[in-house]
Amino acid sequence: MTNSSEVETNIDVSRATRWLIASAAVVFACGILAIVLPLTFSIGVAGLLGWLFIFAAVAHVIFGIHFASGTLGWHTFIAALYALAAINLLVNPLLGVVLLALVIGVVLVAEGIIEIVLFFLLREYRYVVWILIDGIVTLVLGIVACAHWPPANLELVQYLVGISFISSGISRLLLGFAIRVMEQSTTPVP
Repeated sequence: MTNSSEVETNIDVSRATRWLIASAAVVFACGILAIVLPLTFSIGVAGLLGWLFIFAAVAHVIFGIHFASGTLGWHTFIAALYALAAINLLVNPLLGVVLLALVIGVVLVAEGIIEIVLFFLLREYRYVVWILIDGIVTLVLGIVACAHWPPANLELVQYLVGISFISSGISRLLLGFAIRVMEQSTTPVP
């Protein structure tokens, strides 16, 4: 039996940093789109959520039919709630965007808190300060989004989301580059 301190983790740092940098670029691009096309971005997200709710409703009904343990009624009820939410989002996306604004604010607050906690869990690692900076920015943006609900201007929340995405993208990009530079400096030369 091996001691937990003897167990080594084999992480392909090069591959992990490539994915970190790629995801940072995607998040950054989404942030730019949220700022440049705020209402279009919001309506697009509401439409996407509507279709996801429809797929979830169908999945619940299919699961209820195939599970065959007397839970079809409950799964049908859940599917009906999903279908109702989907219809509301697809028929009236602006109402969905207003409700989505509150959800986004709450999610940003939660994400900010989680990133700050993550910083304290990883604080002995180099360059982890970028996670703290992103956590603080995200938390502040989430608080601002929640404080301005219901939004007088729907674009305000999307600007906040865009700034949050850009902040996350930049912090992840800098963290990825820092890890890559650190890995290259510690790799022995053959």
